[in-house]
Amino acid sequence: MKKKRYLIIAMLLFLPQVVLAAPNATISTDKSSIEKGKSVNVTVTLTDTAAWNVKITGSGAASCSKKEADVTSNGKSTTKKFSLSCKSTSEGTITFKVTGDITSGSGGTKDVNLTKTVTVTKPKSSVNTLSSLKVNGSTVPGFSSSKTYYTLKDTSSKSISISATEEDSRASVSGTGTKTLHYGKNSFNVTVTAENGSKKTYTIVVNKLDPRSGNNYLKSLSIDIGTFDFNKSTLSYLVKLDHNVNEINISAVAEDSRARVSGIGKKTLNDYINEFKIVVKAENESTKTYVLKVARQDENGNYGKLSTDNSVKSISVANYDIKFDKDTKKYNVLVDEDVNEVEFDIKTNDNKALVSIENNTDLKPGLNVVNVIITAENGDTNEYLFNVYKIGEEKKSEEIPLTKDPIIEPKEEEKKESSNTIWIVISVLELLAIVVLILKLLKGKKKKR
Repeated sequence: MKKKRYLIIAMLLFLPQVVLAAPNATISTDKSSIEKGKSVNVTVTLTDTAAWNVKITGSGAASCSKKEADVTSNGKSTTKKFSLSCKSTSEGTITFKVTGDITSGSGGTKDVNLTKTVTVTKPKSSVNTLSSLKVNGSTVPGFSSSKTYYTLKDTSSKSISISATEEDSRASVSGTGTKTLHYGKNSFNVTVTAENGSKKTYTIVVNKLDPRSGNNYLKSLSIDIGTFDFNKSTLSYLVKLDHNVNEINISAVAEDSRARVSGIGKKTLNDYINEFKIVVKAENESTKTYVLKVARQDENGNYGKLSTDNSVKSISVANYDIKFDKDTKKYNVLVDEDVNEVEFDIKTNDNKALVSIENNTDLKPGLNVVNVIITAENGDTNEYLFNVYKIGEEKKSEEIPLTKDPIIEPKEEEKKESSNTIWIVISVLELLAIVVLILKLLKGKKKKR
């Protein structure tokens, strides 16, 4: 009996084994926590699956569902993914469930029962405004939570203290505290960062008065051999000297005794062009550079190959559009009553050319004629004239007489109005001519009678 039992066991051990592949299912979400009103995506992944009948549902702080049921076209196992997006409607928890069954290509089946939860939190605040903004303990004039730029009155203080309070306690504020003031314009930013990360920046601008002198003009500039006409607003000069002059002594005196002058003294000359820069630094550290070019002859009496290019690439005027054209020699510029000097930006086509500006200081109310002179290396000059009209204190809306070369192009509407006016004048003149002619004819008829 025992021998027969052992034989059956042995036969069972050697029988071919049939193994059915087991399909599988997993669940995942792209976020573990979301704010109320936001969405979360849940994904169900099926592996070794040839047929499936599953349902995905979301409940609790959201309500959503999706059903998937199908088979592969060839009956073989594959991997399938199904996703569902669910938007939260309240705070709390969203519970995702996956139920159903799946079957592999070899016939193995599995019931699916999966669960995944996602937390829904209160939305983060987006409030990034201030309820107060103060300087030295006083509310900034004109403060409003929606206004983000403020200009304070000029001050001579060394520092200011900025304080601010956020409208939402969950927000944070940076940029407050004691701020050191430097001479001139100072700009400080106070930034409010909301709980959700959004930012708003408030800017405070204050000008610190500078009692230091900004006068960086020369009172005089000369050399011991050779002459030239000095003008404090002319920044470049050209002097031609004989070959026997080996050195010169440059002398210069600042217009303001508090300014410092560098670049003067004895200078050795080489043949042809020698360039010397005289720099005036005002008490407030602003600088002005005067350029003195000395052309020295060689042994044969030549100054070398000197450039004749005195052409201009561009001329611009700060805060004013002059529509520069190199062939237009006259321009009109209107400046406010507090402007004492026109700020030019002049670019020459040849960097060897010298630029000088005459009559551009201490502008008086009314007409000021400012000359811009470009001198080529060989001494040839090219001149542009600027009629600078300064509005006087007693007459703010002075009418500006235009030259024959007006620089401001009228707007299209103005052109049409001007054109219409011209045609009206012409029509009136023609009508008058016709009336005069008729009157003459009538007089002639009376005489014949």
